[in-house]
Amino acid sequence: MPNLLFFVDEGGFEDPTTLFIEQGFSVDFEDSQRKATKLAKKNIYQVLVAEFSHNPEFRDRVSNIESLLATLEGKSPDAKIIILYDELNQPQLDQLKARYRMDTTLKFPIDKNLLRQSIGLDAC
Repeated sequence: MPNLLFFVDEGGFEDPTTLFIEQGFSVDFEDSQRKATKLAKKNIYQVLVAEFSHNPEFRDRVSNIESLLATLEGKSPDAKIIILYDELNQPQLDQLKARYRMDTTLKFPIDKNLLRQSIGLDAC
C-alpha cells in the first residue's frame, strides 16, 4: 500500500483524507511541522500533500514547509509533492518553487477531482 503524508498547518478546509484512502493510500496525518518532518525522516512516502502558509515573521524562511520539503528530498526523492495554498500567498509560493520541486500546486478552494488526479500514482 503506498504511503501518503498529509500535513495541515492552519486548516479551515474540507478534509480530503477519505479521498486519499479511497485511492488506496495509507495516510499519515500531521498538523505539526516538526512531527511531519520526523515522520518524513522515518518513512518512505510516495505522495506528500502539504498546506503552504506564509508568515511575515519568518526570518530565515519563506514558508512553514521548507524543512519538510528538504527532508522529503533526501528520504523520499521520488515522492509526488502536492501543495495546497491560498492565492494571497502566490508570491511566496513562487519563491519556494525556485528552491524545491513541486509536482502540483492547488489553490483553495480545492477541486477534489484535481486533487484525485494529482495524487494518482499512475501519473508518477
